Amino acid sequence: MNHLVRSLLEPYEGQMRQADHLNPILRQGSDFIVNFKTLETNPNKPFETYAFADYHLTQAQFDGFLYQLRKLKGTHVLGHPNIRGHAEVLRGDLEFQFLVVHTQAQEELIVYYPRQDFAADKLLFPLIPLLPPQDRRILLPVGGDPFTKQQTLETWIDRVLSLSKQDLSAYTGTSQYRPGNF
Repeated sequence: MNHLVRSLLEPYEGQMRQADHLNPILRQGSDFIVNFKTLETNPNKPFETYAFADYHLTQAQFDGFLYQLRKLKGTHVLGHPNIRGHAEVLRGDLEFQFLVVHTQAQEELIVYYPRQDFAADKLLFPLIPLLPPQDRRILLPVGGDPFTKQQTLETWIDRVLSLSKQDLSAYTGTSQYRPGNF
C-alpha cells in the first residue's frame, strides 16, 4: 500500500488541505481531489492511515490508481468525504465503538473503532482476526431503520465474543440502545 500511495498519489498531493470538498480549489489540470484513507480491521496495524492529504488527480490518474488498488487484498470503497459517524454497543460495563462511513454506493460501511475502550479492545483484538475478512466490517443501506442497525451491531459483537474461549457471559445480550447512535 505504501508503494502505491508514494508512486501514484504523493506526486499530486496539494500544498494545503481543502476546507470545502464540495467546492474545491483544484490544481491546474486536475479533474478532482481524492482523499485516500485506510481503515484497517487488523488490530495489529494502525487503524487509520493516509487520512490528511488531498491528491489532485485527472480521471486517468484516478482510474490507474483504482486499478492498482483493486489488485490488493481488502475491501475498497469510494466514500463521501464529509460523512463520518460513530455507533456503539454496550455490553456489561464495556463500550464497543464503531466508525460509520457512507459510501458512494449508498451503503454505510461500519468497522470496529479501536482505542476507545481499552478493556473492550483487549477482548476483541485477538478475536477479530478469527473472522473471515469479509465479516470484519458491516455494510448496511444508508437511511435504514436505526433499531435494525443497532441489532446488527449487537449481533456482530455477540458473534465476535462467542469466538472467545473465556467466559464472557457478562458481556453478551445486555446492550442498552441509545437513540442517536446512527
